[in-house]
Amino acid sequence: MPPSPSPSPPRPARRTPENARKKAYKEQTDVTNGRRRREAQLLQLRKSRREDTLSKRRRDDASSPSTEPESDIGPARPESDRPSSSDTPPLACATDADSNKLLGIINGLKSENISLQLEATIKIRKILSVDGNSLAEEVITADVVARLVELLSSKKNLRGPQLQVEAAWALTNITAGTSEHTEVVTNAGAVPKLVKLLESPRSNVREQAMWALGNIAAESQRCRELVIDHGGLGQLLSQFNEHAKVSNLRMATWTLSNLCFGKLPSKSQTKAVLQILQQLLNSIDEKILSDTCWAVSYLCNHGTDEIQMVIESQICCRLVKLLMHSSPKVVTPVILALANVSAADDCQVQFLIDSGILQCLLKLLTRNHQKCIRNQACMTVSNICAGTAAQIQAIIDAKMVPLLIQLSQHGESDIKKEAIWAIANATSGGSPDQIRSLVGDGCIIALCNALVLSDADLLYACLNGLESILKVGEMEKMKDEAGTNPYAVIMEECWGLDKLENLQGFNNDAIFEKTIKLLESYWVEEGSEYEAPKDPSPDDT
Repeated sequence: MPPSPSPSPPRPARRTPENARKKAYKEQTDVTNGRRRREAQLLQLRKSRREDTLSKRRRDDASSPSTEPESDIGPARPESDRPSSSDTPPLACATDADSNKLLGIINGLKSENISLQLEATIKIRKILSVDGNSLAEEVITADVVARLVELLSSKKNLRGPQLQVEAAWALTNITAGTSEHTEVVTNAGAVPKLVKLLESPRSNVREQAMWALGNIAAESQRCRELVIDHGGLGQLLSQFNEHAKVSNLRMATWTLSNLCFGKLPSKSQTKAVLQILQQLLNSIDEKILSDTCWAVSYLCNHGTDEIQMVIESQICCRLVKLLMHSSPKVVTPVILALANVSAADDCQVQFLIDSGILQCLLKLLTRNHQKCIRNQACMTVSNICAGTAAQIQAIIDAKMVPLLIQLSQHGESDIKKEAIWAIANATSGGSPDQIRSLVGDGCIIALCNALVLSDADLLYACLNGLESILKVGEMEKMKDEAGTNPYAVIMEECWGLDKLENLQGFNNDAIFEKTIKLLESYWVEEGSEYEAPKDPSPDDT
């Protein structure tokens, strides 16, 4: 006999980054663990983001701060935005003659004469300004780093700030290398001296120091904590003022986003950062705006406490509006931040809905945006579909279900899976009336078509969705004169029953047990046991 219909189906499984790959298809799922997100996708975006902005930046020899007026001195733009320089090319290979020349440079660096120090530091910086220079390793292993760190404190006459910039520039390019190179710099005591330079009256000195600190912060959580422990966060936040140059603000924002990649030590520090980020979100500068959005995205990835602080700072409302920004460099971190919020608790998700996110997501999914943006938008929808009945109703009212059906059939691979997740979540957690509406839009066919997928998590979610649909079908059966479950009939007509039978061979116990349960509950008469149809034997033919 079919199980009695349940007017209040269980909430679908939802996953956070920490438990994203746990077996969400198990019968009893703790829904308090948060909404479903797949770790592999988030890590892939983080990886591409690290290569894009969190990655370290090497400053080439495009300009020389030692020979320009102070007002025009500052770290060059990121490599992707500036041409490479052919002026004063560094040594290309480590011949014996080059090594002897390097020895002379090092002697000048260790001199007490500031002119010789400056000249030698510039030469060292030029060697380090080109990635792959064979002399660079010799520079790093020749005990030069400790001397460069000493020169950060140089205050001798008017050339002191020039020497500080050149030394910081050289250290910036060393930290743009391997983790071992960064460790050499941090072990030499560079961090507290670089933080101290953020107090310099010279904007070019502060900017180059921020660049070096940004590279160090990009290395690891230990390095980020080192910068923060030496007061780097507070000094960095002080750079955001009405007198700051745009180049300084860009560098400060990029460095701040690198620090936000790791969890900040205290709530007070997080709140202080959010106050600055709230202001920066109104910037008209695309570089500042993009790095600001990445900083918010990183904070949202640390957990529900940080997400709540982001919501309380009114940043989420601004993020929703920025979903319609014209630049993918802005929209990408924004949608990732909001996807993180959509994996939080029901109240936090409701805040997104109340902020008008659904109409923005609908536009993202129907316009020609980059695949990663559309994929994250669809995942955000699927997380919302894993919410309360009211939140599922909001999805229905926003006319998103027909689009999800279309994407589940014709979308690109990753987006197709996200659309199926959304349909499975909505049918698993929807009320009977909502399930009837979903069935009317074509959800049975979409779920049945998904029964050929190899993703066990997604398969189990689809089976749960179909089970909820069939239970509501039993309610309809009572109204039918023929006593037929209309939703079971639809499944048969779209070859869903055949696909369900084929799942008995799926190599997963939970999938097998759920499959048998559905077959025995809805396609076998009472008192009999389901037996899969056998292929005809040669004798039968």
